[in-house]
Amino acid sequence: MTIRKPVAASCLLLLSGLSAVGAEASPVVTGLSGTLSNGQSITITGSAFGTKAQAAPLLYDDFENHSAGGVVAGNAAKIGTWDVGDGANYVTYTNVKAHSGSGAAKHDFISTYNASLSKNGSFPTLYMDFWVMVDYVDVVTRNWKPWRLYGNNDNLQLDYAYLCNGQLDNTLDLTNNWAVGYWGGNSYNNHTWMHVQLVYTASTPGVADGTVEHFIDSVPSGLNSTAVTTRQTNYDFDQIRIGHYWAQDAVTGCAANSGATVYTDNVYIDTSWARVEIGDAATYAGSTHREIQVPSAWTSNSATVQLNAGSFAPGTKAYLYVTDSNNNTSSGYPITIGGTAVVAKPPSNLVVQ
Repeated sequence: MTIRKPVAASCLLLLSGLSAVGAEASPVVTGLSGTLSNGQSITITGSAFGTKAQAAPLLYDDFENHSAGGVVAGNAAKIGTWDVGDGANYVTYTNVKAHSGSGAAKHDFISTYNASLSKNGSFPTLYMDFWVMVDYVDVVTRNWKPWRLYGNNDNLQLDYAYLCNGQLDNTLDLTNNWAVGYWGGNSYNNHTWMHVQLVYTASTPGVADGTVEHFIDSVPSGLNSTAVTTRQTNYDFDQIRIGHYWAQDAVTGCAANSGATVYTDNVYIDTSWARVEIGDAATYAGSTHREIQVPSAWTSNSATVQLNAGSFAPGTKAYLYVTDSNNNTSSGYPITIGGTAVVAKPPSNLVVQ
């Protein structure tokens, strides 16, 4: 495998968070209506929100309202359905730990190396967002992959790997014996929730025109570029695995370990980049805490979401962001979690007779 540092163009992206693609105008939020409490419906108004053919994501799950101990695979998520795949039987519902609410998914990496939430489909474009926490038994593993994408009978792959001495994105097209790794990101801490975000679109085979922007706790991690080669052949990813892989054996420089329990929560998977989020800073790039929102309606000048406060406590000041399908993000619109009803502002050019 070739191991590279991110290209110079990628360095510019480290300054701007999830970057804008193209020259289109960014969305503008002008007002809200609704009650800003967890689970309540709010409508966001503004302009240049763009199109989103299906307002709801392909899948969203907060793992609430399921019996602890039951296998997740094959069950309905809050939106969509989980699929069955290798390692899926080792992922169960739990109420022991959660990022928000009382439920989460529990991945058993003590009994096996592969414990995966599975979603199958066609993913030439993907936005993926979830929270994950590790409880390892004794020491870190030589290789933990919290997520991996597969395609072309597993010959096409993209993943992020935490090693015992570093972390990197791997891009592989094994049909052509092609593999590239990009180092970057911070190490993880035991018993600590982390936020994972992935913005992806496939490149033309062999051409550096694809997008991979990967963030953990809002920090660029591994590959972050809008000009990257993601494949050498004309295949798309058709499997998403979250959890996903934990090695217990030793290699040179990395000790053996006794496994881990991994927890995931608030998993959001979509084939559009258009989305709504809340953050803890007035700029998107400055937000170190972000929570994905779940849309139920979308037009060029409005979006309706069910508020997901996540781990934002009531009374917390936050900012709402709308991102269009080209990954252009609005300026932050100030809100207060748990606030009273907010009346949407009329357009600035409205004349009242």
